[in-house]
Amino acid sequence: MAKFGRSESVWLFFGEILGKGICPNIGTFNIVLNVLCSDGKLKKASYLLTKMEESGYAPNVVSYNTVLNWYCKKGRYKEAIPLLDHMSKRGIEADVFTYNMLVDDLCKNNKSAKGYLLLKKMRKRTIIPNEVTYNTLICGFVKEGKIAVALKLYDEMCKVSVKPNCITYNALIDGHCRTGNFVEAFEVMNKMEEMGLRPNEVTYGTVLNGLCKHGKFDSAEKLFAKIKVDGVSVDSTMYYTMLMDGVCKSGTLTKTVQFLDKMLEDKIKLDIVTYSVLVNGFSRVGKMNSAREIICKMFRSGLKPNSIVYSTLIYNLCRRGDVNEAIKIYSVMLLSGHRANLFVCNVLVSTLCRNGDVAVAEVFMDHIRGLGLKPNSVTFDSMINGYANVGNGMKGIRLLDEMVKFGYDPTLYTYGSLLKGLCRGGNFDEAVNFFGKLRNVPCGADIVSYNTMLSEICKRGNFKAAMVFLDEMVRRSVFPDSYTYGCLVAGLCRAGRVVTAILLLERGNVCPNEFMYSSIINGLVKIGQSQAGVYFFHDMVKRGQNADTVTLNTVLGAYSRLGQVDNLKNILLMMENTSLSPNLVTYNILLRGLSAKNDISGCLWLYKTILKSGFIPDKFTWHSIVIGLCNSGMVDIGA
Repeated sequence: MAKFGRSESVWLFFGEILGKGICPNIGTFNIVLNVLCSDGKLKKASYLLTKMEESGYAPNVVSYNTVLNWYCKKGRYKEAIPLLDHMSKRGIEADVFTYNMLVDDLCKNNKSAKGYLLLKKMRKRTIIPNEVTYNTLICGFVKEGKIAVALKLYDEMCKVSVKPNCITYNALIDGHCRTGNFVEAFEVMNKMEEMGLRPNEVTYGTVLNGLCKHGKFDSAEKLFAKIKVDGVSVDSTMYYTMLMDGVCKSGTLTKTVQFLDKMLEDKIKLDIVTYSVLVNGFSRVGKMNSAREIICKMFRSGLKPNSIVYSTLIYNLCRRGDVNEAIKIYSVMLLSGHRANLFVCNVLVSTLCRNGDVAVAEVFMDHIRGLGLKPNSVTFDSMINGYANVGNGMKGIRLLDEMVKFGYDPTLYTYGSLLKGLCRGGNFDEAVNFFGKLRNVPCGADIVSYNTMLSEICKRGNFKAAMVFLDEMVRRSVFPDSYTYGCLVAGLCRAGRVVTAILLLERGNVCPNEFMYSSIINGLVKIGQSQAGVYFFHDMVKRGQNADTVTLNTVLGAYSRLGQVDNLKNILLMMENTSLSPNLVTYNILLRGLSAKNDISGCLWLYKTILKSGFIPDKFTWHSIVIGLCNSGMVDIGA
């Protein structure tokens, strides 16, 4: 029964034995403890251990180790450490195996620092740590990226005369390779050889992998050639796979093809991992035809794509927004007998929602449930954001209820999406009510939520309410950012309250960004304050900020009204020297300015420039030219 893990049957049978007055030996107790623990019944196992102590069946070190081991496997360290101390109080000293077991589980769960505290406890209890203890800790700290701590442990290990072995040195080499410190990695390798230990396949594989990940392909090739000369056995397929993975991630696909040709030339067989790397490398940069060609080669070699290959293709297609092709690949994956996982499904749902295909995403949600997969918080957040993007906030609210029923707590992202959806869909009253509820949720309303509401309030022209919101943000320690002030400034300027917008920035000691400057300049020119608009434009340029075409057109209009033709030409030159392209509006404003100054030669030159730039003159173009000709006394030509 114990062998087949039938814990309930074992427990009942054990009870019958005790009921008949039969006294089991300690070995039987230990079997029952292990069966209970392996079935997750740690509370019952702990109860049995206590009863053993109370009834005179003294648990031995194996009994305690069994329960300790399972506490660690289940991540229940708070119960494991007191049990260790309890053992000591009962006169049963944990051995080095017990401590190593605990240290190993802590390190596997990224709690190496706690593992080191156990090492100190071992020393206090005169239990001598061995090479397994030190190696486990060194590997743990390396995995957590704490190479400096790992090196200190290595020094300590040598001081207490615990001899480092290949595992020790390989871990240190791995630590240096992870951080790109290859000089130190090779020094450790030399030290290893000095100690009489020969670098093995793991050693070289670690260094090769590190070199490839850090883009040092020439060094990797030289090392591989040396390894072959030295007669060390390293898997050639694995080596080339690492090389190709590295070059694919660096985007040098030409090099990838060279390595692939070299593999085929040397008759090195490609495995499923190699093909996966190649498919990922080509598909992530949009070379889908090459990726398909690799899959065809894969079939010809007798290998079939696995779920990883299909998932890679789907993910990269979705990254590029090609969700229709991704769904086709997904269908092929299912027809090939591969089961979909939630990650792939979430990628498809998220992409469909981003593309605005929320109806298709809804159908796919039903498909996910049909597969027996349980949607997680990522699935729900993607759908809620999808509804928000199309302005269907009410559907998002209903989905929120389902999300909570599934046991997932909404995040700030969830709340932000819902508010966005309600505002976009014109459900402003519902948005206000929902935001009111968020005020009562700890950390429910963040900067994104406040900005969403503030933006909508400004669009509606209710600046009194906007200022109340701004004060509330500060009071709740949600500090306004550039987007907050951008919404307020843009709204005020649209309403013609440019001075209020400028004073708001001064009060908040905010340096305007490009968007704010553009709003102020456009607002000032719109209310007839062209000179002030030009002043703010000069201030904007002085601060190293770039204006867009719309803002520059506004400034051109201001210069035109002020009769500053030279400045008009300077703006055009500025646009030509940047990535901004003058549009027909730009040229029409310039024409109007030149025409007002009766600069006919300038007007005709600009007219030719308009034609060369591919624009078709409109009524405003002709109007400026005709006015200029008439003002210059060329009425016959103007007519």
